[in-house]
Amino acid sequence: MSKDETKLNLRLSAIDCDTSTKYYQLTSEISDEQKKLVKPYFKYYTPEEFGNTENVAGRMEGWMCNDENINYVRKILKIKEERKKTVQHLQPVQKSLSKNISLQDQISEVDL
Repeated sequence: MSKDETKLNLRLSAIDCDTSTKYYQLTSEISDEQKKLVKPYFKYYTPEEFGNTENVAGRMEGWMCNDENINYVRKILKIKEERKKTVQHLQPVQKSLSKNISLQDQISEVDL
């Protein structure tokens, strides 16, 4: 496993499009003491728990917390919000892709 895979974080696991609810799972094991602290915010989900499984994207089975409880879990487990880091990392990639698309559009216009 790489260093990033062993780092404790919450990963988006499923999205229920009917209710617009997002469900998250932990990326690594936690201690029994930590489990006791976060258990009120987690539930073991199965596909039967979801109304219309055709409108659910992702993994529908396992221990998950929903987006209403994610901030409590982050606070208890001292998980830092990494969205800013991810956005900062993706910005150069998006700029590069935008340049490539623009260049492809220009080439397409010349071909016409």
